Amino acid sequence: MEAQGIPTALVITEPFSAIVTSFAPTIGMEQYTAAVTVPHNVATSDDDELRKLAKLINPTIKECLTSQ
Repeated sequence: MEAQGIPTALVITEPFSAIVTSFAPTIGMEQYTAAVTVPHNVATSDDDELRKLAKLINPTIKECLTSQ
């Protein structure tokens, strides 16, 4: 979507950071310019924990979406 001029923000958990970094060049990007890394494992988080995490990363996501 970034290549089409649509602002994006990629949210990934820590263990996948290296995979994302190595994958970016395969789609023609030197790196993902808007990747936000969160602690692993969000799948086991309850709704309150996810809300807290979302509030925590919201400013970073907003920056990703408005600075491109």
